[in-house]
Order: sequence, then structure tokens, then C-alpha cells
Amino acid sequence: MKQAKLLYVGSNDVYSRHELGFIAALSGLGKVDVLVLGTKIQIHKLAVASDNGVHTIPLYEIPCSNLTKPCLCVDIASSILDTDDYNAVFTTPRLPLLVAKALSTSIKRVIVLRLWSIRAAKLRDNLRFGAHKDTLLFVPSLVMNFYYILSSTYSMTVDHATYTFARKTYALLADRVLKTYPPYGFILTNGVRKEVPEIVDRGDYITGFTILAKKGAYLEFEAKPHAVVLYLLAKRTGFDVVLTGSSYHDWKHVFPGIEPPRNLHIIGKGFQDDVIAKIYRNALLVVAPITNRSISNRLLEALFYGKPVITTEIAKYVHPELEHKRHVFISTWDTIVEDSIKLLKNEAVLECLGHGAREAYNKLFATKHNAKVVEKLILK
Repeated sequence: MKQAKLLYVGSNDVYSRHELGFIAALSGLGKVDVLVLGTKIQIHKLAVASDNGVHTIPLYEIPCSNLTKPCLCVDIASSILDTDDYNAVFTTPRLPLLVAKALSTSIKRVIVLRLWSIRAAKLRDNLRFGAHKDTLLFVPSLVMNFYYILSSTYSMTVDHATYTFARKTYALLADRVLKTYPPYGFILTNGVRKEVPEIVDRGDYITGFTILAKKGAYLEFEAKPHAVVLYLLAKRTGFDVVLTGSSYHDWKHVFPGIEPPRNLHIIGKGFQDDVIAKIYRNALLVVAPITNRSISNRLLEALFYGKPVITTEIAKYVHPELEHKRHVFISTWDTIVEDSIKLLKNEAVLECLGHGAREAYNKLFATKHNAKVVEKLILK
């Protein structure tokens, strides 16, 4: 296929790991312009990296935050982009989809919706965690996602649970729903580099990412339990444990009566990707529990760096192709501490899981798979 010209329309979710990876995959097919609906007009370039190298991406940010006036966003976008020159438009839900539709004036223009989550599909998980307000959002979520899928040529889901839910729930539109697991992507930066903590340079530790600064259901039913798992592993194994994504202040706010043991290293947040890569590469084991039936950036990250991963049973619904004890070790919230301790005593199994993680990434998530799917959609 000759070099394509592609447009990606989104909001701040453009900067999530799975979307950066997807943009890197698109870059292998041709030129990609990224339109971000933000707060001001600015144009700059991003160096987006994934398993297929580094790509320089033009990013156009425009002020656009009002669902009732998408035409204003379209006018601004049309003034800075050659909107008639794209082979396909990729978009995220809500306002970005409305803008993408308005920009796609050609009947032959393919609009691909990036559908990485449906809130209604996660109701059983959220109710289990006490998020009862989601019952009120169930029907609105069903209606809005029906509209999103109906308004796009194709809807590309990024996990198996969302894919199966969408195809069953919207049976009349099932032929529009695709499943393509996303690659891992990140932005290369040249800013001031944060110092690498000494424990990361030493290596041979257990690691996990959790954000204790979050509030509400996420804190209570994901971040806090994850931190407890890391705390118990530090207490019971004697291994160094590295908790990234939270500060000591965050810890004391959430656990005011508990002082972390000396071998639990709470190293903070805001690290650039070269440091994050080092955190993974120097780890013995990555603890990456999954709470909801939707894509997990932490699991994707660990697989990308080819590290032994222990996760929870929700992984079976998100990516059923992942083989237990080969690609990842699938545990439960109740047994993850005991299972982690057993894994740490078996170097052969850890080595096998490390190879399996990289195999799983290459087999299921790599940019080449996404590029092939997109190429077929454009050629149809």
C-alpha cells in the first residue's frame, strides 16, 4: 500500500500508553496528524516510540470543550488541517467523535472509533467494589455507546471483555466491532531528567505501580489494595519492594497509622520513560493486579519490557489468550501475596515468565498487528 495520510482525533486520552502505541503503529503506514481537543491553539511535534521505533508526530491542539458547539471546533480544525486529504480518521468517543464526523465530509472516508471501555460492561466489577452509582449510568452508557458505534464505520476494541460485550449487546452492529490489542507507546522527552532512585540502580526487587493520590472507588478498590499487597510482600519476604506512582506523603494520607518497612521503597511519581524502563528491567517480579474488565496499561507495560508478571483473574476476561504460568501468572486478590512468595523462590519459573511476557507482547500486542488491521480497513 502506498503511504497513507491518517488523522487521529482525541482529547487528553491521546497520551495514554495504549493510544500512543496505536499512533506509533499508524505511523508505520504513513503520515499521521494528531488533533487534540484541548484549551488553546498550539502546534508542536511529539517523538512517539514503540516496538517499531521512534516517530515524529505533528500534534495540533485546539480549544474545544463544549459538546453543544462542536461546529466551532470543526471550523478551527479546518483552518489548520487539510481535512480533505486523509485516507481515514481515528477517534475516541464523545466530543472527538462528533468533530471527526464533521471533518469527514467524504462519503468514502473511513471513521474508526477507538472503543477501549464501555462503562456498562464494567457494572459487575464496580458493584463488587461498592460503586453503586454505576447502576444509574448503566442505561445511559448503553445508549451512548450504541450511538458511538452507529456513528463510526468501525469500532476497534482493545480488550476481549469490551469486544464480546459490544458484539452481544449491539448485535445489529456486530460486524462493525473489531478486536485489536494495542501496542505500548511512550513519548521521548529531552527535558530535565529526574534522578534515578538508588534502589532502582541496585535492582533485584519486586515492583508495582499504584496511585494513592487518587480518590473515591479507584483508591478504595484498586490503589489501596495494591499498596497493601506490596506492603505485605515487603514484610513477609525481606525482598526490596519498589512502589512507584505514589509519594510517602500519599502513603501517610491513606495509611496514617502504618509506617512502611525499610525495604518498601516508595519512590514517587512523574518519572520519564527512560527511568520507568529501568524500573521494569531491573525488577525480579512485577505485581500488576487488574480490577476492571478493560485494558490495563500496567500489564501492557510489563509485557512490553518482558518481565515476569503476576496478575489477577480479571486478566482471563481481558486477554484470554494469555496463558497461565507461561505468559503471566494468574492469581487472585486473596492469594496474590502467597503466590508471589512461591514465585520468588523459583528462579526457573521467573525466567520462563519473563520469556513468556515478551512472547505474549510480540504475539498479541505488537504494532505490526495493529498496522495490518488498519491497512485492511483502509483498503476495503
